[in-house]
Amino acid sequence: MPELPGPSSQEMQNVWDAAVEEDSSPDLATNGKTGTSGDGVALTFDDGPNPRTTPRILDILREHDTRATFFVVGSQVEEHPDLLRQIVEDGNAIGNHTYDHANLSKLSTTQMRNELGRTQKAVDKALGYHYEMKMMRPPYGEPYGNGSDALPAFRKVVRQEQLFPVIWTIDTQDYLMADNPRGIVKNVASLDKKGRDQVILMHDIHPQDVRALPGVIDHLERSGRQFVGVDELLRDKYPVP
Repeated sequence: MPELPGPSSQEMQNVWDAAVEEDSSPDLATNGKTGTSGDGVALTFDDGPNPRTTPRILDILREHDTRATFFVVGSQVEEHPDLLRQIVEDGNAIGNHTYDHANLSKLSTTQMRNELGRTQKAVDKALGYHYEMKMMRPPYGEPYGNGSDALPAFRKVVRQEQLFPVIWTIDTQDYLMADNPRGIVKNVASLDKKGRDQVILMHDIHPQDVRALPGVIDHLERSGRQFVGVDELLRDKYPVP
């Protein structure tokens, strides 16, 4: 089946072509900054799809007429292809989060490519067509943290694979909030800065994210935020001539 249009097809290829003209390491939301200014906010979910929680996250997004970007793990996609299809059918974007949730700072360049390539193959098999992911998120944010000496090799790999690394500007610390979903909402409220586009890190594998998501959306709407896709922020940062 031929490639279908979507937020990561030809349009994102054009954004990539524009980006490499001006940036040796194109990315979005590294070091806590998106490189764009405005009232846009992108919801992102890592580590799924998960049969216990992803469907409930999708229900909430649907109820609020909101879309998100899901950075998927290849091994999870292979186990739950139906959930991957539902994510895409609902109009959400997907990005590459490696096959085994690997810490890329500990891998060789060959191993990095294997993690990314296996995930792309899993996505294509689940969907039944080629969905070229243009966005990726390295697990744990590595090798951006702690001055890792693997960063140059990582940047070389993702440039060769034509992938935009996307970290985040707001870490909800949801993994610490198993019994405190309100704490997730409070973290978003306290870290949200006016006049700056934001990328919010959540996970569609934790029950507390399901409970917190309506409150997160309500807060952002009351704050006058506009929900946007990561691809939209990339288009703002690297406009196509």
